[in-house]
Amino acid sequence: MSVCIICGMNAVCLSGNRPHKIPFEEDSRECFLLKERMREAVEALIKEGYTRFITGMATGCDTWFAECVINLMDVYPDLELEAAVPYRGQRDRLVAKDRFRYDAIIEHCAKVTLLSGEYTKFCMSKRNRYMVDNSDVVLIVNYAESGGTVNTRAYAEKKHKRIIDL
Repeated sequence: MSVCIICGMNAVCLSGNRPHKIPFEEDSRECFLLKERMREAVEALIKEGYTRFITGMATGCDTWFAECVINLMDVYPDLELEAAVPYRGQRDRLVAKDRFRYDAIIEHCAKVTLLSGEYTKFCMSKRNRYMVDNSDVVLIVNYAESGGTVNTRAYAEKKHKRIIDL
């Protein structure tokens, strides 16, 4: 297990689909069960000594992961959350309810890393690589045959990261 030299903590990130690629709604039983699996995985990793978590700040799985970590901060006060923001203005492209959740997550972050000053064709990929490069464990939630999560998993495998499928 490697340690982040800057913060001295072990790190976990999540790569997962956005809502349009997930085959169920957030208020469904399936989503409830996914969030439970996510929480169980995060708690198991905390018990292994992981205290730093990185979210990519997208809607869907990234948001649920960040909210899971935030909820666990009451039980495990040493947890730190980092927001890996792919580009300046990401928040502004969200609908109002998602902006509210985005802001609530940012308020709980110990660190916010901005990876691009503007949206580019490659800013999401750059964000995903940053998260993998700065994590020891990559949690995966994937319901699609192609896209960012598939590419992130392949990159994590190439970097010999520990991968946990949720």
